[in-house]
Amino acid sequence: MFDLDQGIAEWRRQMVAGGVKAPEVLDELESHLRDEVEQQEFAGSSPEEAFKVAVQQIGQAAALEGEFDKVGRRSSALIKDAVLTLAGIPNQYVDASMNTSSFEPRWATYLKATAFLAPALFLWALSVVFVVPKVQQICAEAGGHRLPGFVRVMLGLTEHSVLISGAIILLLILLEWRSITWPRYRRATVGIGTFVLNSAVLISIFVLVVVALTFAPALFHHGK
Repeated sequence: MFDLDQGIAEWRRQMVAGGVKAPEVLDELESHLRDEVEQQEFAGSSPEEAFKVAVQQIGQAAALEGEFDKVGRRSSALIKDAVLTLAGIPNQYVDASMNTSSFEPRWATYLKATAFLAPALFLWALSVVFVVPKVQQICAEAGGHRLPGFVRVMLGLTEHSVLISGAIILLLILLEWRSITWPRYRRATVGIGTFVLNSAVLISIFVLVVVALTFAPALFHHGK
């Protein structure tokens, strides 16, 4: 019976013999190899077949060795970037926020993203229900002002949140099902999307607070 760990250990020895000796580069390549194996097994391949296809995706050690020779005088960071680019792996600094281990299954990536998103989305939901109506009332009574455009856009997206969420989930399912290259960029893409959405929510809440503090004094004087 095929043993994946033994196969990877032998593959690492072959990579070292071929000239790829930097431990951090080997770790990144192994992470990519395991992602490819998982993707192939999900598509129905046996563990051994999945491993062979993943090794072909990585490329042979001889091809990687040529890249090392070309950049041998550069710093170790540049060497690592060149090899990872050849293998089709995004730079580790892009996706480090979503994965600090050498291997992370897809469920862990999506679970982390959900955990990071949940608090911000919960706060925004409370703001839409309790804060936004009060701020709109303050703006109207203080001279008929409107909410800033950024907040109005966020409110518009909130109204269609079910449809947007369904479309995103469907897109992710299609990528996981049909795209071979998606596992390479999953962590970086999900991490950046999570960061952008969290930032948008926090900015919107901050703007609501600023608007309320700006127009509340005018409403107070108007009441007098």
